[in-house]
Amino acid sequence: MADERRKHPRFKCLLPAELVQSEGNLNLVERVSVQDMSNDGLKLVVKFAQPEQGSNMDLKLYIPEKSILTFLTAEIAWSKFSNSKLEAGLKIKEIDRKIKKDILNWIFPGWAEKE
Repeated sequence: MADERRKHPRFKCLLPAELVQSEGNLNLVERVSVQDMSNDGLKLVVKFAQPEQGSNMDLKLYIPEKSILTFLTAEIAWSKFSNSKLEAGLKIKEIDRKIKKDILNWIFPGWAEKE
């Protein structure tokens, strides 16, 4: 089994999001879903062509139950096919810190103690 390289624990979730822009695809708008999230990253299930490692994405993230709508910029750390789906791991580069904290508190109350 491979060694864990993440600095922060990931918490499973299912959050709706939209890919607003991806390097090289300026007018791309694609519905995606966030499968897990941590303090510095997240995993998406995507439907478009395999994203290029190291490129950036801009996402619009929704938390309908909390009336949260926010934007974030992330770098693609990895991508792979799993269970007939394309997954991509993203390293968060820009997001409102308070909103990120609110999201993580909603997904997994007490997450800060796990850090």
